[in-house]
Amino acid sequence: MPASLHLLSLPVEILLKIVSYVDNPTQLERYSLQFSSDDVSNQILPLLSVSEVLRALALERACAKCKIEINDDSGMSLATFENWPKSQVLPHASTIAKYARRVDLMVDFWDILNGNACGILENAAWTQSAFTNVVKLNVHIYGNFIGGDFYTLEAKRQNMAQFVHMVKTVMPKTRRVKIEIDNGLKFIEKSQATSHLLNTLVEALYGDSAQRFMKVHVNEFQIGMLHNCITDLTHVAASVHHDSNTTMMLLHKSALSLQSLDLQFHNTGHVPYLVSNYSGRAVVYPNLHKLVMDERTYFPHHQKTATNKKHIPFPKLKLLTVDMEYPFNDETLFKGNGRTLECLKMRLDPITIDMLRTNDTFASGQYPKLRNVSVRGLELFTEVQSISDYIYTSFVLKMSPSLQVFTDVAMLMGPHKLRFFHGCANLRILNVPEMTVYMSSLVPLLKSLRQLERLECKYIVDDLGLSADCVRSTYYPLSDRLRHLSLTRYEEACDDLFQSIVLLALVCPGLMRCHMLHEWRERFNSYVDNAVTDQSLGLYKERLSAIKYLEY
Repeated sequence: MPASLHLLSLPVEILLKIVSYVDNPTQLERYSLQFSSDDVSNQILPLLSVSEVLRALALERACAKCKIEINDDSGMSLATFENWPKSQVLPHASTIAKYARRVDLMVDFWDILNGNACGILENAAWTQSAFTNVVKLNVHIYGNFIGGDFYTLEAKRQNMAQFVHMVKTVMPKTRRVKIEIDNGLKFIEKSQATSHLLNTLVEALYGDSAQRFMKVHVNEFQIGMLHNCITDLTHVAASVHHDSNTTMMLLHKSALSLQSLDLQFHNTGHVPYLVSNYSGRAVVYPNLHKLVMDERTYFPHHQKTATNKKHIPFPKLKLLTVDMEYPFNDETLFKGNGRTLECLKMRLDPITIDMLRTNDTFASGQYPKLRNVSVRGLELFTEVQSISDYIYTSFVLKMSPSLQVFTDVAMLMGPHKLRFFHGCANLRILNVPEMTVYMSSLVPLLKSLRQLERLECKYIVDDLGLSADCVRSTYYPLSDRLRHLSLTRYEEACDDLFQSIVLLALVCPGLMRCHMLHEWRERFNSYVDNAVTDQSLGLYKERLSAIKYLEY
């Protein structure tokens, strides 16, 4: 039986998984670390003409993400697809409607109010069929609203209602609605009528969707019009400035329903109002799973926020990112979530570490699910980065007994600190992009970390001075699990580095990927070609040729 018939005899569920691996760069990471959207769509292309089954599965992937831009200037709407092969003509409109899963809708607010947006949607060929499988709708509202010189308030309401009805008719099964209000949206007519129109539009678009996303930018007037009426948001991303009182009030009104919160602080004066309202009453986020705090304008050593010792604002956090100087004077962000926290990314300084150690925040067994930790220092102020070896080992590397992924982004670590990882028995991924690693330290590390699959470092130096045969006979097999090596040094490479990579490949039989700067690729290939002609490495030509060298 031909191989193609064997393939097509597989259950649809299995074929779907095969197509998922072809289409999804995340799934393919173990095979290739460089996939652009063009690469992905080109992988789908051959499947379109193999069979009806594979064509249907490929279309499902290629048409899953649809972007629709409503353009009043041209009187048209443009539909594009993230994964659709550029060399292929788009399928029939009914096919697009059948396979789309997520729609990103770009629309000018004024075009909604004057009726143009609804008219354009009604005339679009692809809106003649319902998008029955769309469950995610992202609406990006932008443009300039210039008051009602030509349209009465009632006319605007009717046009807006017709637009919402059209969207709901075309996409009747959306369960997740995200609304992004662009900072370029300027409201010149600051009236209660305008406020009501925006509130009505947002609430109508959300409808009864289970997940309500909102992304807001700088314009406080926009948020001021929203926070009085919009509640039950599940996901919010917002910029916080000196005049962002209403942004924080918007969060307070949805505190019970929020699941994800991403805040970019341009002014840290509002940090206290994340955990308490403007009357001083504590705010609790009982369902928040993800919290990201990012400081865009850094002011060193600002005053730490004091909180009630008994207050537990984030009891169910799973992912916490503090990409700023830790803002509280106690372990506020860690209270009560010891059994739920899985991923932690934060900036460290001696003051913060001392506070967390004093409170026994990461005492043994406190965070059994914490598997992914990423740390860095306050890089603009190197004087606070003098973290001693004792502190580093007694705190940073003992945050969790289940640690599987560890990243040290800044220069907190010297080469000698590599030995401290020997106790992280479950570690699978170690990223130390600023560290130069010596083979004399790397060998015992790999002996200790039997689960390590990926290592990222700045550079590798061969300080063993051993021949290939000697290294092979002494250390093989050093690590069966190590699959991927990534080097981040931006200076010119030398033969010493290439020698280190070769020796590592000879004693790590699973090493199949080496990620390096594209400038190094040709030199490395030339080095390997010359090396295998030598008697000492000639026996290992097949092994060295099996490694795929990827480029940044």
